[in-house]
Amino acid sequence: MSLVQKLKGNDNTFSQLAGTALSHVVHEGAKSRRIDVVFDVYKETSIKNAERANRSAGTGIHFKNIQPGHNIQQWRKLLGSSSNKASLIKFLVEEWKKPQHREKLEGKELYVTCEQLCFKITKEQWEEAPELKSSQEEADTRLLLHAAESGYKSVIITAEDTDVMVLCLGMCHKIPSHLFQKCGTKNRTRFLDITTLSRTLGGSVCDSLIGMHAFTGCDTVSAFAGRGKMTTLKQVKMDKTYQDAFHELGRSWEVSPELFEKLQEITCHMYLPSTHTTEVNKLRYELFCARRGEVESSQLPPCEDCLFMHALRANYQAAIWRRSLQSQPFVANPTDCGWMTDEDGKLAVNWMRGSPAPDAVMQLLSCKCVRSCELPKCTCLSNGLKCTDMCRLQTCQNKAIEEEPVAQQSDSESDVDDIEED
Repeated sequence: MSLVQKLKGNDNTFSQLAGTALSHVVHEGAKSRRIDVVFDVYKETSIKNAERANRSAGTGIHFKNIQPGHNIQQWRKLLGSSSNKASLIKFLVEEWKKPQHREKLEGKELYVTCEQLCFKITKEQWEEAPELKSSQEEADTRLLLHAAESGYKSVIITAEDTDVMVLCLGMCHKIPSHLFQKCGTKNRTRFLDITTLSRTLGGSVCDSLIGMHAFTGCDTVSAFAGRGKMTTLKQVKMDKTYQDAFHELGRSWEVSPELFEKLQEITCHMYLPSTHTTEVNKLRYELFCARRGEVESSQLPPCEDCLFMHALRANYQAAIWRRSLQSQPFVANPTDCGWMTDEDGKLAVNWMRGSPAPDAVMQLLSCKCVRSCELPKCTCLSNGLKCTDMCRLQTCQNKAIEEEPVAQQSDSESDVDDIEED
């Protein structure tokens, strides 16, 4: 899809767009005998789609039916919808199967994915490639399956994404081909020798990169504020404790207590390298006291509850990545792994299981609203809290409704009722 994003679609028909896209594909693989075009699959319920929704990816113009002769006017808005992208992929693949487009391939083989299926297209014909049929959702993982099944001595992967490089380093020891990654701009193109780099780093470090990348932040998992990847990467190279923890992350769909203890210790070192504290709650308290309360929340590590939910999400993403070479991998339900279903039935991040603070503290929170409590100004509403007696405005609609106590009858009143009934 990154190739499609680079196209200038305005004032072209969809048929012209398909021809231009195929020309770019053939040009990209001009020196190769085989070209694989791997697209994402746009599923309704998935962590990838939840992230696209957070980025307002569903606000584009929706096309119910893409016609070859339809003239494109708002190309960027069209690409703002996941359903449009799914329809566009189907259209491109069907167009590339036609004889007038197959002529561009000359002697090359083109493998292109469309949802779970994969098609082999040549100048003479097209056919389904059953060996590459896959239920994988991400193109980042599925392209590794194509590389492993290609049978070629060398494979060049064209991608700008950091996820792809990390995945290639973590999985290249299982792929018989020599892997290269092509990245950069037209004026400055670079070829990274992934296989040689993995040998230099060592198998243990490369295997840990998948877990490290997921835990320190990626497209679907949040990052630690002000804590980059390079410091953690240096520790992974030197410290076997880091390697063991990140090696284990993603092996199972669950996070064991032993693994979480290791992740807590790593998180403590991320915020204070010299500390001997191995529990994030204790370190939060120590840092708060050391700075006499003059500390921003972003300067403290997450509490144990939040860190555990973060570890679940990182483990879930790492588990998907570690199954890149499986055509039909089992994928657990994300609602059991750090996400939840919101009121609209969509996936959302489940940041914590418990309350953000004790009830006594929650009752002391207040907003400064004067006329009305409305989003986005009201800090109570923006944080999903009810207004309290400490708030400046005492007549808003966001105050908790107090239940009236039920009057209890005395023993004498009960006796009177019994006599009257008799």
